[in-house]
Amino acid sequence: MVQGGRSEDVSNTNDTVSLQDIPEGSKVRLRSGAIAEVTANPRDGGWLFIRFLEHPDDPSKVGEDDMAFCTDVLAIV
Repeated sequence: MVQGGRSEDVSNTNDTVSLQDIPEGSKVRLRSGAIAEVTANPRDGGWLFIRFLEHPDDPSKVGEDDMAFCTDVLAIV
């Protein structure tokens, strides 16, 4: 598990995270419970490129690259 720090809730009024300024290398918590590292940010406010670090529902996804939409991102951890 990711430990050693607190989660920074960056939700706005629509319960989504503002993605535009999240730097590459940041770790985010997703609605699925997964923890992912941001590998790229197109700064469009809608999407992040991520790599799964933890995935409680499907551990085989750890290490896989994917994309996360703004409504899937709950917090920076």
